[in-house]
Amino acid sequence: MKDCKDMTEVRDEIDRVDRLIVPLLLERIELITQAGHIKTDRETVRDDWRVEDVVSKVKAETDQSGGDINYIETVYRFLIEYSIEHEFDVWDHAYGEGKKLKA
Repeated sequence: MKDCKDMTEVRDEIDRVDRLIVPLLLERIELITQAGHIKTDRETVRDDWRVEDVVSKVKAETDQSGGDINYIETVYRFLIEYSIEHEFDVWDHAYGEGKKLKA
């Protein structure tokens, strides 16, 4: 990480980091879209075990990196909830709300 000397440098670095984050977020939501097409039962869209698994993994990574675990957990829980809602929308659009598909 660069040691910034003024706000112009801080803003430039934030812009640089955002340019790195945005493509990764877009890749992540595309994978969520794929999951919405793969799952055969709407009831499997929300997987509480997987939510906690992801949160646990990012918290461990944050701890290893010496970062703020509360910040990362808050961001990821928001990201996961948004992703679940997106996946429900994808599933409903593809298969019809409330239906189950035969596996």
